[in-house]
Amino acid sequence: MLDKRAWIITGIIVLLSLGAYAIWIRRAQAFYNARSLSAAQHHAQEAAPKTTTLHVEGCREDFIVNPGEVVEPRIAPGGTIGQFRSVYGEEATQDDGVFTWKTDPFSLIVSPSKTGDPSGSVQLAMNGGHVVETLDGIELGLDSFNTILHKMRDRKIEIHERILRDGENWMYTLSMYSACGRNYRSEYSRSIPSDPRTDSLINRRVTESNGQPGPLRSDIFMNKVTYDYVLRQSDGTDDSGQGEPAEHN
Repeated sequence: MLDKRAWIITGIIVLLSLGAYAIWIRRAQAFYNARSLSAAQHHAQEAAPKTTTLHVEGCREDFIVNPGEVVEPRIAPGGTIGQFRSVYGEEATQDDGVFTWKTDPFSLIVSPSKTGDPSGSVQLAMNGGHVVETLDGIELGLDSFNTILHKMRDRKIEIHERILRDGENWMYTLSMYSACGRNYRSEYSRSIPSDPRTDSLINRRVTESNGQPGPLRSDIFMNKVTYDYVLRQSDGTDDSGQGEPAEHN
């Protein structure tokens, strides 16, 4: 009698186990399908959107972009004003050789190179509520400095950082080789007002080895979103001009 009861209990346990396994398999498959459909954002029978190439005059090679992506700038520093006008139309203002185009997402500020001096630059100043991707794959208006550091670290790109006191503000800048080519540097920056609490957080560290002041603290900027970007011509060296390799690399 005991043997029969044992067999019945064993059978019930096996059936319950099989039922639980079947439910788990079904739920896992449903979750996977939901994620796939969400990521695709189109019906299964439709073809996936095709990427296109973006030619940026002055860059060493074309870029691969997805449909609908807004990637800027589309002319590298050193381009003629005529080339900028062919892409962005007539400039909104011109002041002392600096040209400004105003669009809904951003303002584009171009400082042409001087003869014999490769100092040209293209600056993007984002308007609130907009997102534009740079040639480096950084999303202005969305990515924080911490995100930028993570993205560049994954690509093994060295970053220089600097903190400067600019009047009543502190300015933090990340500088690196541009994806446009090694004759260009990308700079991402953000300013925050100076006040006693901010000043205390940015104060220099004291190094343990010799007791001398160390680099300025930049942690307060890590969760800040960047809205300003400058693409500059350079001499092709990995030097930010000011600053030092990022402590957060």
